[in-house]
This record gives sequence, C-alpha cells and structure tokens, in this order.
Amino acid sequence: MATEEDVKVFSFDVDGTLVSKSFTDAVWLRGIPEAYAEQKGLSIEDAYAIIKSDYERVGDESIEWYRIDYWLRKYGLELTPEELFTRYRNEVHVYEDVEHVLKELRSAGYDLVISSNATMEFIEFQIPPVIRRLFSHIFSATSHFGEVKKSNSFYTRVCQILNVEPHQMVHVGDHWVFDFLNPREIGINAYFLDRSGSTNKWHRYIINSLEEVLKMFGDKV
Repeated sequence: MATEEDVKVFSFDVDGTLVSKSFTDAVWLRGIPEAYAEQKGLSIEDAYAIIKSDYERVGDESIEWYRIDYWLRKYGLELTPEELFTRYRNEVHVYEDVEHVLKELRSAGYDLVISSNATMEFIEFQIPPVIRRLFSHIFSATSHFGEVKKSNSFYTRVCQILNVEPHQMVHVGDHWVFDFLNPREIGINAYFLDRSGSTNKWHRYIINSLEEVLKMFGDKV
C-alpha cells in the first residue's frame, strides 16, 4: 500500500465514482430514442429497438460508440449535444461525499485529476464548476487519446504527462478492469469503488465510499 509520502496525485473516474450513471443512461437510452421517435413519427418502443440494435452493431470497441455527435448525425437529429444534455440536466447527480473529499485532498497538497473513458462533452456537462476547478487535469481516453478503454497505455501516458511514477498515483473508479486491474498492472495504487456495497470486501483495495480514501491517507489530511 502506498504511503502519504509516496503519493502525489489522486485520479478519479467520473460515472459511478463522482456522479451517478443516471444522466448518461437518460441521454443514451431515453434522449436519442425519444428524439428519433419524434422526428420519424415512430413509437418510442420502435425507435428504441432500432437504436439499441445499432448500438450493439457498432459495439463498444469502436470509437464511434462513445461519440454523441456521431449518433446525432447518423439519425439526422436536428439538435446539438448541449440541447440534448439540457433536457436531462436534472438527472445529473454528484455524490454527496465528492466535494468534501476532493477539498480535503486538495488542501493536503495532492494534485487531483480526472481519468475517464467518457467524452469531454459528458464530463464537462456533469461536473459543476465548483468541483471542476479542484482538478488540475481532465483526461478522456476517448476524446484525448482516441482509445475506447482505459488501457495500461492510457494510464502510462497520464503518468508521463503529469511527470509522476505510477506508484505516486492513486486511482479510484468503479470498473473492475478499467479502473482497478489495468492501473494496478503498471504500478498505480488503484482502489475499486463499489458504492452499492454488494461486493464482498475480501480485498483491502475495495471501498464503498470516497470517505474511505481519507481514512487511508488520514495522516496528511
């Protein structure tokens, strides 16, 4: 386990870590089907079936799968990402522990960054300014590096840009492979965040809230 003296940077995932997944689910599973149904005069059920089939056909191994502008153009929808996002702004929910934990870490002198698979449009819309300003960098695998997953090379590049060694970074996220296994493979101190508490905490690197991060690095904060 890293010590306070080793760590210089705390990195966080976005969906499921800083904010709930309700907004992204609303945009992809309600917003686009509803807009397509309205434009084409289809039922919501028929529009959803068509779009779900297209999502599956393109697949999450393709960069287009993540790009909202690609889907708006594909269906000829006459609205911007911002207009679509605004329809579901009430679905953006920042978790209650986020602001407090980030401010404590920042006050303790740690550098804070976002390391996400989401595109910048989604990140910027969901993270309010009061929280965004606490981060020195935002890294989007899809927008900045053209990668469809947070791979080992993604984390390596992040460390290089920040000029830190992997053991000097802590990463927290809710995906077992992309937020836990992959960063740990290159030496990053990764913690798997399970906010539901459903994962058996047999592992000391499984946490249920960001407050647990403060407990682990409490001497400095």
